Amino acid sequence: PAMSALGYIAAGLSAVFNGSFTSPYKFESVAKYNLHPILFTQYVSIGVFLSSLLVIPFLYLNKEVVDDDDAGTVFSFSWLGVIAGLLLVVALGASFQAIKNIGVALSQGVFGGTAILVSYIWGVVVFQEGVSNIALSVIGVLLLIAGVVCIACNKNLSDVVNKLRQGNDLATMPLNEESFSSNKTLSIELVGRRSSSDAPTGDRLVGILWAVLVGFSGGSILAPSHYASPAEAGLAFIPSFGLGAMIGSPILCLVWFSCVDDLPPLQLNTLPTGILSGLLWNVSNILAVIAIPSLGYGVAYPILQCALFVAGVW
Repeated sequence: PAMSALGYIAAGLSAVFNGSFTSPYKFESVAKYNLHPILFTQYVSIGVFLSSLLVIPFLYLNKEVVDDDDAGTVFSFSWLGVIAGLLLVVALGASFQAIKNIGVALSQGVFGGTAILVSYIWGVVVFQEGVSNIALSVIGVLLLIAGVVCIACNKNLSDVVNKLRQGNDLATMPLNEESFSSNKTLSIELVGRRSSSDAPTGDRLVGILWAVLVGFSGGSILAPSHYASPAEAGLAFIPSFGLGAMIGSPILCLVWFSCVDDLPPLQLNTLPTGILSGLLWNVSNILAVIAIPSLGYGVAYPILQCALFVAGVW
C-alpha cells in the first residue's frame, strides 16, 4: 500500500511538471523574440540531455526505485533509451504540425485522448500488467479521455478564459494558443486564430493524423523501458533517453528547416529558458519512471497525460 501511494503521488507530480514545462516559453524574455517552436524543441532537448546526466550520481538509489536487487547502479548505455528519446522528439515535432492544421483545441483533444488509450494498451494488453478490476480500469480510462476532450473542445470555457486575458501582455499568453502565419513562421499576433472549423477538409484530416501520431509517440515514450535489462532499467534508463533526445532534435531541425521553413534567427539568449523547460519535462519523466514499477505503465502513464489540465491552469 505504501509503495502504491508513493506511485500515485509520483504520477500526479509527473503530470504537474509535464503540464508546466511549456510555461517558460511564454516568459516575456522569450515571447518578445517570437522564437520558432522547432528551435524551442531543440533547446528543450538540450535541457533534457543535461538534466539526464544529473541522474548519474543518484543511480545508487536505483534498486529501491525499481524494487529490484538486480537493477543497475552505474551508467549502462541503452539503445532502448535512445529510442525513447527519439519518440519524445517525434511527439514534440508532430504536435506543431497538428496545431498548424487543425488548431490547438482539437489537436489536444485528439493527441491527449490517443496518448491515454495507447499507454493503457501498452500496460494492460502488451505488458499484461495485472489489473484488479478490468471493467473499472476501462471506465477510468474512458473518463480520462472524456475529460481531456471536454477541456479541449469546450468553447464556452475558452471564451471565458479569453475574455479574462483581454488586455494582457502577450507574454502572459500560453503556449497552446500559438499558430503559424501564412509564411510558416510563428506569429504571436495570429495566436489562436485558427480553429478546427477554419481548416479545409484536407488540412483537417492531415492535422488529425498528425495529432494521432503525437498520441501514439507520446503515449509510448517509456514503453521501451519495459524491455530494458535490469542493468538499464529505472533511473539507469534516463541518461540514454537524454542522449536520444539530443540526437533526434538536431535531425528534426535539419529536416524542418531544409524542407518546410527557412532557418530563423537562433535567438541563443533564449537557450537558458529552453533548458529550464527541458529540466521541468525531465523531472516529469523521472517521476513517471518512479511511478511505473508500483502502478504499472497502464495506470501511471494515463495519469501523466492529465498534464493537459495543468497546462490549462497555466
